[in-house]
Amino acid sequence: MEKTLNIIPENPELVFIALNPTKEAIVNGAVFSTSKGFWNLLKNAQIINKTIDEVELKYRAKEVFLCQKHSEIPLGFADLLPLIDETDSKKVKVHFGVARKLINSSPNLKHAKRIALLGQKVVDSFANEYGLTKWDKIQKDEDGKKQFGFIGEITNEKNNIRVYAMPFPVNNSIANKHKFYKKLLLP
Repeated sequence: MEKTLNIIPENPELVFIALNPTKEAIVNGAVFSTSKGFWNLLKNAQIINKTIDEVELKYRAKEVFLCQKHSEIPLGFADLLPLIDETDSKKVKVHFGVARKLINSSPNLKHAKRIALLGQKVVDSFANEYGLTKWDKIQKDEDGKKQFGFIGEITNEKNNIRVYAMPFPVNNSIANKHKFYKKLLLP
């Protein structure tokens, strides 16, 4: 099997699913290894502890997802398309069946309690395959802003996985994303 940057522990409480790794992530051997944005977001949402600040960027994914440090709950990470390295997500094509393939080919992911889908393409891939709420149907508040959060459940091998749609953690104009991410800690 080809090497991926996916790290999913046994019985994860929460698994983040992004679209694909960047070239920089591949070179560094770790996701979100060139910017503190993702880690600051998780810290502000109280998903990880402030102790993450003591860890070099390129080692943070291993510390949090592999070593299970800096969080009170078991966290995991996976890319929907782990073998495609592209920085521009607009160029990434998502084919029907990849969400189900990810769930079925990742033994530990099958046992997750919650998964957070990061960004529109990932949300819509799962929505199309599992009948969840699509990105453009996410509830909006009175100001017309999307209210990211719970979009449905996936039942897999007698396990119900709660699924959440989240804005991509970096490089967008959505304010106060940590408030949406904080919802991931609710039962």
